[in-house]
Amino acid sequence: MKAEYSTDGPILKVKFHADDDDGKETARGVSMVRDVLEIRLNENLLASKIHHNHLALITLMSVHPFVREVLKIDLKVSSKFAEIVQKLCSYDVEFKSTKGKEYVPKSKSRPCLAFSGGVDSTAALMLMPKDTVCAWLDRPQLTERTLYNKSAANATMDFAEKSGFEVHKVYCDVEHLRNPVGFPVDLTSGMTAIAIASQRNIDSIAYGMVMESSYRTGHAKYRDYPRSTHYKMWAPLFAAAGIPLFLPVGGVSEVCTSIIVLKSPFNGAARSCIRGEWPEPCNNCWKCFRKTMVDNRILNKPISNEEMAKWISVREVKYKLKSWPVSHENVLAWALKNPLVSGEIAKKLLKRLEGSRRDLELLSKWYPPSIDLIPEKYRNDFIKSLGEYIGTMSDSEIKDSEMLDISDWLGSKKAMKARAVFEEILNPPEN
Repeated sequence: MKAEYSTDGPILKVKFHADDDDGKETARGVSMVRDVLEIRLNENLLASKIHHNHLALITLMSVHPFVREVLKIDLKVSSKFAEIVQKLCSYDVEFKSTKGKEYVPKSKSRPCLAFSGGVDSTAALMLMPKDTVCAWLDRPQLTERTLYNKSAANATMDFAEKSGFEVHKVYCDVEHLRNPVGFPVDLTSGMTAIAIASQRNIDSIAYGMVMESSYRTGHAKYRDYPRSTHYKMWAPLFAAAGIPLFLPVGGVSEVCTSIIVLKSPFNGAARSCIRGEWPEPCNNCWKCFRKTMVDNRILNKPISNEEMAKWISVREVKYKLKSWPVSHENVLAWALKNPLVSGEIAKKLLKRLEGSRRDLELLSKWYPPSIDLIPEKYRNDFIKSLGEYIGTMSDSEIKDSEMLDISDWLGSKKAMKARAVFEEILNPPEN
């Protein structure tokens, strides 16, 4: 595959020329279906001034899953960046030149957050410096059918701007390079932050990745994220480009991100649902269900059996609750331990979750080893900001987090029975 670049004022276009084996369907059933990527920067920025190391990183994030043997990038990059790329990619990467300059931020540099406007992303912003730049990847609607609604994200961006943050809404159609529509790699959501980095004196790129995703504490088994294949692949690439990763909420649960936002100036101005028309959520998706359960426990709000019956009748909620294990089931179990939740549905759902058998109060605290995910220059201020919202895990809670492995429970007779009982509630027998 070959990538070629053209710019026109604030507009960048990348044309991909695929070889015969490129772009074919991956093991996950994803294929490359378009050959042009377009990014439209704000009018006061020039696409021609995107640093070539950053443009190369954007290219990798766009087509990484679809390259088979060779990726030719028509750019002049630095030798250090080229060396790291060659070392980490499973395919050959050929650059126009490796004699380009490194990207080195100037004095008074600042971080940039790949801001979605959701609760996790907003919590990340609350833990970052006041001069943090926000970059929103404005996803175009290029297909006729979509559930995506931008109104909530736009409202949060506007609120952030009125609160004094520098906000960039940047059009980017990268999701439409593939079928089904979606990001080629999970960190692709930060492409627009990378695109503005050199012109806004950015020294790091932040994401709202929570502990359930980084350390996989919402899954079957804990992973040491800094030593994971994912981190070892992408962290060195960002660092080599002069914009290291900054993961403010990488060591906190979704429980913490909700606590942080509810305590922050953004309370009422951020929402994770991307379907409902602002200010109302759709109340018809998995995120709405999970976030509502968590918020209700934090705010000491009751949940009746009738409300639970309504929630589990939602198609997406029903589908997610059939998973084994349920995604982020630790968070859901924490929420269902709300003493104000009543009724048989909640009781039987909690029994079906592994979190029913252990103390989950550690989910409302920060995991200290995750300080490794924070650039060193920001660590002291980060810890201070964090302490304004939540506490820190004890040594025993750290150990419990790292020992997480629910495989034995998933295969136990007790778990199987609880699963079967709840399946009858999800799919009651017909009379």
